[in-house]
Amino acid sequence: MRCQLCLNLSWQPICKHCLDTLLAPNLSKRVLEDGLEVYSFYGYSEISKLLHTKHTYIGAKIFLQLSQHSMVEFLKPFANQEIYALPIDDHVRSGYSHSALLAKGLEKYIKPKYKALRAKNRFRYSGQKLAIRKNSKRDFKLVCEKGLSVILIDDIVTTGATLIEAKSVCEKANINVLFALTLADARG
Repeated sequence: MRCQLCLNLSWQPICKHCLDTLLAPNLSKRVLEDGLEVYSFYGYSEISKLLHTKHTYIGAKIFLQLSQHSMVEFLKPFANQEIYALPIDDHVRSGYSHSALLAKGLEKYIKPKYKALRAKNRFRYSGQKLAIRKNSKRDFKLVCEKGLSVILIDDIVTTGATLIEAKSVCEKANINVLFALTLADARG
């Protein structure tokens, strides 16, 4: 296969050279209006080409690779604690769930909790205007044990509305949301 960035031969969708040079994570933090801290590892413009692969076969490999490359180091201090990765709306679409793959990449340090936070609203938010995104609630259904500590996992933080809604649903069910992790921040 060829690296998706430099087109050199590679065993992975992104070669080690491109990971180390072009995709060195640059941790940023955004605090949403409800106080939720969201940590991102790239600006959207830095990895938009890769994020747009999320509904393709190669995208599954890319999302797993990016999760392991960027988020895993950040989570080392949380190893051996009872903390769960809670992927946002991990419905399988186009063959896989990108948020579930991101959570899977973290299982070395925190345990994924699949099928726990699902949107009942099937509205597609990608590419929609800000006003439409803010007025279209996900209407999450939470199926999870009470008292857990979780980290919310998603690919992109744009307005933050999805993460705020997810946190609210979790808190109402006595789930402790520590913070959220995303690959990219749309402000970057």
